[in-house]
Amino acid sequence: MVFAVMGIVVMFFSIIVGDKGISSLQLIKIERQALKSSHAELQRKNLRLYHEIERLKSDPVYIEAIARQELGLIGKNEIVINMSNITVVPDKK
Repeated sequence: MVFAVMGIVVMFFSIIVGDKGISSLQLIKIERQALKSSHAELQRKNLRLYHEIERLKSDPVYIEAIARQELGLIGKNEIVINMSNITVVPDKK
């Protein structure tokens, strides 16, 4: 009888603390939740990139805006005036 009780105690301890016990199950659940969150964020990012690619393929206004913003390009009949070297003298009244 003593051996049976000791066997049950050892099995119970193994279930709670063992390699495939409850503590490991909790760690796996936490890791699974983190992976779900990461997966959802990656899906949102992929969707944004997909929409941006579609706009780059078919929207000339968007392409022009990106070219102006990221590459500093200008239109055909536009003139660029560099005013960074101009000093402003305050009025003396």
